[in-house]
Amino acid sequence: MTALSPEQLYLFDTTGFLLIPGAFGADEVAAMRAELDRIAPVDSGFANTARFTDLPAASALFARTALDARLLGPVRDVVNQPLRLLEGYGLRRGPDSVLYLHGGNAELLDLDGGTVGRDMSITHTYHDGKLYCPYVKTLVYLSDITSREDGSFCYIQGSHKANFPLLRPRAERGARASLIDEGFPTLSDLYVRAGDLLLLNEALMHGTRRKRTPGDRLLVAYGYGPTFLTDWRELDGETGDLRGAGYVDHDVEEDFVHEAEEASSPDPVR
Repeated sequence: MTALSPEQLYLFDTTGFLLIPGAFGADEVAAMRAELDRIAPVDSGFANTARFTDLPAASALFARTALDARLLGPVRDVVNQPLRLLEGYGLRRGPDSVLYLHGGNAELLDLDGGTVGRDMSITHTYHDGKLYCPYVKTLVYLSDITSREDGSFCYIQGSHKANFPLLRPRAERGARASLIDEGFPTLSDLYVRAGDLLLLNEALMHGTRRKRTPGDRLLVAYGYGPTFLTDWRELDGETGDLRGAGYVDHDVEEDFVHEAEEASSPDPVR
């Protein structure tokens, strides 16, 4: 028996995500917020955003949440492989924070000696009545996000099934601004309440709007995939099991936006 209804599976298949309102109650949300207050954050690398790393190891509460049927049931229905936890973390976003667009089924992947247009760790496929998505996240929202100014989740419609890359060709044409700021015909927003659960295929190109309102915005995220995938980490050409194969990166918007910002910055005074 599946955890998701046929209609929910249809929505996930056609959009790359599924919002499950009110999956967690107010008391559970309050307990998770209090638990994050107890854990020391680290620098996320993003402006005004704190990251809480390896939550299942840091907290018994978050370890139990990672195994909660409200998360695992929907995840199993869209991964359809023996399952493992790849990562678990939290984010606290303050004013002027933003997460640039990333993911995207067709965004380019650099390899030593060539560039390919498929990162097989994030795909969206269907076979014999089942979906097979190797990297799926569950986002548990601990704050209301009800407008763009709150720093809403945003995504490019259909990008989990895209066949043409968007980010690098756009940058090569000289585009400098983020799509989050410049806009795009199929860039859409999703608004949530504390306790909502978002089931997300990482093949969907997604990010957040710039947060303009005061106060923090909190969420907890868990990444799942088949047991043959390793814990999530950045890989490079020095990784032993790749024997120097030269994996560089899957294109993300931040690469091009930051390059543009650096290129347009004046030279420092000597």
